[in-house]
Amino acid sequence: MNQAVLIGSGGCMRELVWQIQELNKLTPTWEILGYIDEKLPENGRGVVVGKEMITYLGNDDYLLGKTEDTNVFICVGPPLLRKKIADRLMQNPNLHFPNLILSNTRICEDVQMGKGCMISMDAAISTNVTLGDFVFLNLRSSISHDGRIGDFVTLSPDVTLAGNVTVGNFCELGLGTKIIQGIWIGGHTVTGAGSVVVQDIAGNCTIMGVPAKERDRR
Repeated sequence: MNQAVLIGSGGCMRELVWQIQELNKLTPTWEILGYIDEKLPENGRGVVVGKEMITYLGNDDYLLGKTEDTNVFICVGPPLLRKKIADRLMQNPNLHFPNLILSNTRICEDVQMGKGCMISMDAAISTNVTLGDFVFLNLRSSISHDGRIGDFVTLSPDVTLAGNVTVGNFCELGLGTKIIQGIWIGGHTVTGAGSVVVQDIAGNCTIMGVPAKERDRR
């Protein structure tokens, strides 16, 4: 199996560990060497997911000092935090950021994907879709035809994008967000849970509601 180190210790990491465990039941794919976090575990050893102990390896200095090739998955949800971690770790050319494709996903063969993407169970990506770097599709999220997704974008569970939707860098689409066809979402947009987006969004704002309206501008 391929080996990888995980970044993070929260719910996002633990949920991805569970999904890797499920993937390995079908096809042994990834061996988790342990995880990196700034916070020491209370038990001094690591985090238990299911029946498996995920060993605490230390902080990111552990990876920055690596002299051999090492695969890394950045298991944190907030886009800007993911960017901060990636920028720091990419200082070490021995660290690699493969895409993590989990079980029961449906991805068209012509999808183009950057590095470090994580595609969760039951996600679907249709034809002629492009994903940037470090995109995170959560459980049951879907992107229809001709979608364009920027770097460090997070789709929460049950997000649905219709055809020809463009999502800019560092967007975080909340639980169950729906975006109709042809919409353009500017970078650094956050959508509230259950939002339905029916018009273009300039970016650098929080939107919510049905239809979604701007509530806060940054």
